[in-house]
Amino acid sequence: MEITLGPVLFDWSKEDFHKFYDSVCDMPVDRVYVGEVVCVKKKGMGLKDIDAVAEKLDKAGKKVVLSTLGVMSSEKEIALARALVGRQYTVEANDMGVFNMVESDERFKDKDITAGPLIINYNKETINIMEDMGVTRVVFPVELSKESIVHGMEGSKSMTYEIFAHGKAPLAFSWKCYTLKSYGLLRGQCENQCALDPDGMEIKTMEGVPTFTINGTSILSAFTYNLVEYVEDIKEAGINAIRISPHYEHTAKIVDVYRKRIDGKLTGEEGMALLKDTSPQGFCNGYYLGSAGKDYIGLKQGV
Repeated sequence: MEITLGPVLFDWSKEDFHKFYDSVCDMPVDRVYVGEVVCVKKKGMGLKDIDAVAEKLDKAGKKVVLSTLGVMSSEKEIALARALVGRQYTVEANDMGVFNMVESDERFKDKDITAGPLIINYNKETINIMEDMGVTRVVFPVELSKESIVHGMEGSKSMTYEIFAHGKAPLAFSWKCYTLKSYGLLRGQCENQCALDPDGMEIKTMEGVPTFTINGTSILSAFTYNLVEYVEDIKEAGINAIRISPHYEHTAKIVDVYRKRIDGKLTGEEGMALLKDTSPQGFCNGYYLGSAGKDYIGLKQGV
């Protein structure tokens, strides 16, 4: 089973991005997604930086995939996606507009495409359509249960299947910026305020209960999605790869724990104990078990 490292969803400095991907070269991950999913206005990773990071990871033996925006609503955003599609690497489409782009341009006819977690692949019929469109890998939406994932996998036996296994779960994307709204500002007043929160801005109820994480134009879970106890179950389901979503701290430790879980060197209980201090807000995994996403269901309660 592969471990993949998803695209960085947060707004970090250029220096922090490059430092992070230098460390990724030494992590036991098979596939690394690099690019921009949330907002084209981020300053940390321009196209030149993406090219440099991709080349570095490729030389380190990692499979590089370029991730595109979750919502494309302007010419600038479409231009970024087109530039990424034009690179030599596999592309992760997170907006259906990427498929239109590939279909309409003869230069891209043989492009290797992954359907990212923001493409709504909810059933086997949709998977069949994806395969007809040339998709070779599907990353299931985070909100799907194991039962729904297994049903979707019936759509194609040749497709590679990946699921979101660890990190703040991406729940919703918009062309409006939630971070700016929280500061009482308009989109034209962006000064990269989201960079003030390198793991997103936590939102709580009036009673102080964590509810969501605001991150620019996206809403993520308040708790860290965590399937470390279910690695054996994921393997038995026939899922080919698990995705870890990077955070400002602890990513290397999280990857190491999952690698040891996959290799049978740690039990689920031991993995949970090692990860306990990586998420002060706590964990969730309810979606995988068919429950509310904010729930955490331990292995003894679940499968």
